[in-house]
Amino acid sequence: MIAIAVAALFPFLDDEGRVGVMIAAGVAYPVQVAAFGLLLRARGEPSRFFVWWGVGVAVRIGVVIIVGIVALRVETLGAEALLLSLAGFFFGLLLIEPAFLKAADQNRIDRSTRP
Repeated sequence: MIAIAVAALFPFLDDEGRVGVMIAAGVAYPVQVAAFGLLLRARGEPSRFFVWWGVGVAVRIGVVIIVGIVALRVETLGAEALLLSLAGFFFGLLLIEPAFLKAADQNRIDRSTRP
């Protein structure tokens, strides 16, 4: 999803905007992988799942705030494109998480029913 979004945005951005979008993609991907990994470890236990889901959302918000503070101090980062694309990437990835959780649960069920 991130690669498709970056490719779609590139023709409409200047050089600073492109740098901002690339940095946003580079930040969003590992944060998302880590947050989703925590969710996968907590699935099947509703109370732990919601705690880790909340932690993941809080981490994403914190990352946007920290990146925003840094981007405002460094003028060449394309702060507008960086912050908008970072928030957009996190939002989009958060929306598609349930599909991946469902697929992971289905794979777990399939493995447990095999002889």
